[in-house]
Amino acid sequence: MSDSREVHEHIPEALLRRLERVERAYGRLQRTNRLLLIGLAVLLGTAAATVVTLALRLPPAPGEVVQARSFALRDAKGRLRGVFGMATNGASQLVLQDESGHARLRLIVLGDGSPGLTLIDQKGRSRAALGLLPDETITLAFADRQGISRAALGLTARQAASLALADSDGVTRAGMGVAADGKSTVTSLNGERGSGGSGGVGSLRV
Repeated sequence: MSDSREVHEHIPEALLRRLERVERAYGRLQRTNRLLLIGLAVLLGTAAATVVTLALRLPPAPGEVVQARSFALRDAKGRLRGVFGMATNGASQLVLQDESGHARLRLIVLGDGSPGLTLIDQKGRSRAALGLLPDETITLAFADRQGISRAALGLTARQAASLALADSDGVTRAGMGVAADGKSTVTSLNGERGSGGSGGVGSLRV
């Protein structure tokens, strides 16, 4: 105790009063912090209750599946730009159109399950088509500006590959193929045929 009195005797009176004011201010700060914590807890509780109430009042979430026979896609000017729906023959198809209303792309699945993709020019002619038949034969065909098929690349269910080339009248002028066993053939318009073993290529006359 004597040591404590000696220490206080050496502390200036002004400094002691300042320390007392700091201690009183610190006590008020602690009480204020407790009040703030209580108020924050009440506020959070009220906010949580409000969120729960709003969640209960919100309408139910929309269904994940929208069902219809067809859908129409329109641009900002109201022009029809696409149609997705069922055709009268039982095929499902997606048709996308340009700004003039011309169909430019058609994706279709026929009633027998055969899928196909067609690219269409501005005049409505099919210029390229990719199709897969039920027997797993797949064909890629190209047409000219008149809509005449000029080239066709195919792969049969027996794994035979073929390429056919036609003139502007649609008459096949040349063709080549590779069978599943690796034998290749090349055929010209006049019926001459060259054949070879695996990897061989015959003569081609156009």
